[in-house]
Amino acid sequence: MGLRKYSAAVGFANLLAMGTLGAQPALPTLPSFDGRPLTLSASAVAALGRGDPVVELLESKDPRVVAVFGIIAVDVPRTFFVSRFTDFPQSLRLPGRTQLGVFSTPALLTDAGSVGVSHGDIAALRACRPGSCAFKLPSSEMTQLRAIIDNAGAGAPAEIARYARKRAAEYVNAYREHGDAAMVVYDDFGRAPVHASDAFAALLSNTTYLTQNAPLLEQSLTGSPRRRIDGAAEAIYWARDETMGMRPTLSVTQITVYSPPEKPLITVGVTKQLFADHYFESAFDLFVAVSRTDIPRGEGMYLMVLRQDRFDHVPSGGLLNIRARVNRWLHDRTDAELRLLRSDYHAAWNRRR
Repeated sequence: MGLRKYSAAVGFANLLAMGTLGAQPALPTLPSFDGRPLTLSASAVAALGRGDPVVELLESKDPRVVAVFGIIAVDVPRTFFVSRFTDFPQSLRLPGRTQLGVFSTPALLTDAGSVGVSHGDIAALRACRPGSCAFKLPSSEMTQLRAIIDNAGAGAPAEIARYARKRAAEYVNAYREHGDAAMVVYDDFGRAPVHASDAFAALLSNTTYLTQNAPLLEQSLTGSPRRRIDGAAEAIYWARDETMGMRPTLSVTQITVYSPPEKPLITVGVTKQLFADHYFESAFDLFVAVSRTDIPRGEGMYLMVLRQDRFDHVPSGGLLNIRARVNRWLHDRTDAELRLLRSDYHAAWNRRR
């Protein structure tokens, strides 16, 4: 089950079109990835008809990038889905996410009030140097954090937590005003600094879906100063996510949801990672809700997700086969989220009806 080249399923599709095996569902246009169009095999189409998600890992030309595509049929109107999905304090609560907060406008120190720091974090931060740090940080922050730790003594965890909350609010406000020019530069791994804005732009260029269907949304995701879109729902949030076998990761992410007026059957959502304290140089999720035209009263849609994570280092093979672990985590996370979403939205729609 999963994605295959179109040629592998063309015979089946032709039979469906002629009515030999029954009516073919009105499938959406799938996004491309790394210059290759994604397609659904016959078994994937059958799975969608049963209400199962179709999820498959994608091969990337960049060895640092792990990517997955998923699609599921959801028996609710797209407008209902969008109204719930844009309730970000609720919709962003996902399996494995132990903490979540949405930044106000302007962002305040108290928006990240539950962010904490352990004594283990303090030891790791004290050892941080450019090119060798357990946290993803700019070199200037490494120096500042070491100074706070040295001066605070036993109170270092509380002082570092307060500083982290303050810097998070300052960072969000700077990004809202200046866009990519304010984004973090990581100095924690390797010899060369990594600009988070460049890492995100590379992920964005891996698919042409936004260029073809929501160019204004694509343009709003990069550049300095920021370009906002009238009619889009947007938030910047912080989250703590836990994955078996990996360190918990604290991240700051922008989410935007937009229904292009010239594309009346689709709503597009995107997430842009602004910061992560472990592993991720960038992350980009593309969500697309497409109304089904073959369902009475429009009470059906497809939800597609193209998810990309770019890591600073992804060893494969041997005892440190992190790539296999990450691949499994990304696949299973996407599958679980699609199943949970379908169940949750069906239940909510049935209660409303």
